[in-house]
Amino acid sequence: MKLLGKSSRVKIRPLTSFQDLRDETGRAAESGGTIHIAIGNGGLIGEDAVTSLAALEVVEELTDTAVLYNAPPIITVGDPTLLPMAQDILRRAYERHGLAKRYDPDQVRFIAPSPVAYAAGTASIVTTEPVMSNAMIGAFGSEVSLIADAGTRRDLPQLAAAAALDAIGALYPVTDRLAVGEELYAAGAQMTEKRRYTISLQAQDILRLLLAGFIAMTAALSLLASLLQ
Repeated sequence: MKLLGKSSRVKIRPLTSFQDLRDETGRAAESGGTIHIAIGNGGLIGEDAVTSLAALEVVEELTDTAVLYNAPPIITVGDPTLLPMAQDILRRAYERHGLAKRYDPDQVRFIAPSPVAYAAGTASIVTTEPVMSNAMIGAFGSEVSLIADAGTRRDLPQLAAAAALDAIGALYPVTDRLAVGEELYAAGAQMTEKRRYTISLQAQDILRLLLAGFIAMTAALSLLASLLQ
C-alpha cells in the first residue's frame, strides 16, 4: 500500500470475497430472499476481539446496501457482547436512510455461547430461512463446517473469511471465495474505502516492517555476539 497525498487513495489488493458481498446482497433481494451473515462466537473481550471487530466492519457496510434493497440481512452471533453491537449497526443503517420504523432487532440473533451449539443453531437458520447467500466472517473454529455444510446442501453461494487455521481448513473445500488471516482484517478498508480503515492498514504495515527489522537486528546481534565469544 502507498499513500501519495491527501487526494491519493491507499491502494488495496482486491479481495474477491468482500467485493462479491454487495452483489450477493442485491441478487438475494431480487430473488425475494436475504443474505445470512454469521460473525462467529468471538466476543469483544479476549483474543478474538480484533477478529470480531473486523467482522462487524463488514456487517456495517453490508447493512447499508441491504437496507437500500429492502432486504435486511439475518445476522447470527455466538457471543452476547456482539448482539447489541450488531443490532446498533443495523439500526443506524435504517436511520441513515430515513427508515427507522422498519428496523427489526430480531434480524440479529444470539444463537448460543457454545461454539458447536452456535454452529448447529446457525445451520438450522440457513436451512429453514429464505436465505439466498451464506457469509461466514469472524471468529470460528472447525465447527464452522456445520454452517458451511447447510449452505452446501442448499447449493447457496458462500463467502467466508477466517483467521483460525482450523476454520480455514473447514472452509477451504466448500468455497473458492475465502479470505484468510490478514485479509479478514482488511475487510473494512476493502469494502468502505473509508480513510480511518485505510490508515489503520498503513499503520499495521509499518508495525510489521518495524517488527521484522527488530527481529533481523536481534538475530544479527546474537550472531555477532556468538562469533566474538
